[in-house]
Amino acid sequence: MKNNRKLIYSILAALAIVAIILIAIIFYGKNSPLSVVFLDVGQGDAILISDGSQQLLIDGGKDGKLLLEKLGKYVPFWDRKIETIIETHPDADHIGGLIDVLNAYQVDAVLETKMQSESQTFKKLEEIIATNNIKKIEAKKDVTIKFAGGGVAEILYPFETVIDINGKDTNMYSVVVKLMVGENKFLFTGDLPTTEENKLLSIGFDLNVDFLKIAHHGSKYATSDEFLNKVSPADAIISVGKNNSYGHPNPEVLQRLTQHRANIFRTDESGDIVYECININSKCERKSL
Repeated sequence: MKNNRKLIYSILAALAIVAIILIAIIFYGKNSPLSVVFLDVGQGDAILISDGSQQLLIDGGKDGKLLLEKLGKYVPFWDRKIETIIETHPDADHIGGLIDVLNAYQVDAVLETKMQSESQTFKKLEEIIATNNIKKIEAKKDVTIKFAGGGVAEILYPFETVIDINGKDTNMYSVVVKLMVGENKFLFTGDLPTTEENKLLSIGFDLNVDFLKIAHHGSKYATSDEFLNKVSPADAIISVGKNNSYGHPNPEVLQRLTQHRANIFRTDESGDIVYECININSKCERKSL
């Protein structure tokens, strides 16, 4: 009789724990604010956009172990799914870490251009996508991703299907994404060079945003005065590695940003840079870590 009571109490306790976990998951999904995290992955790009249990990962840096460590900090332990991944272009410092992510998380869809690379990193990533039967969507203008809380991520560039798929300058076709959360606007530019920035300007897009991810880690070949005049960001975020061999960010770019009165935040100095959009009717705020 006593043993039966112990068994019943154990079952009830287990059910209570499960119920608490389920309540926590439901509460988290409904009440956590949309966040944008510029992950410190060294000399590379990785941006995590989360709205409750829904995630969009733009690029993945070069180091898969480091990326998984970062995701573990911002994605709840019970959430083993990343709904969407965007590869801006097939350079190793943008896609290398995604290999481990695809092995560790369930991924519904990968958005990428038709740009190819001869690197083993790119080939391995494509192999895993095919093996896991992950849906591939061509990344080009007008493709959108909607978040449950009302946010919308829209691809602005490339304008159409990439034809020069084996071109040497992969940066030219970097995917550009604009995120709109109420009145807040973010622009993520991959490694887009000035020549392609000019094409965005010529189309007449509304590029005025609050938060700009500076292209190509602050390279001097991007982020022109003309582009900054149009974008006019309040905050400029540079994803860059400490003491990198490229000299990023370029002093001229930093000077231009200062002249345009943008607040400059760098992952090599600040680590992860986090914005929380608690209410779509108010300004997204940078969170102190």
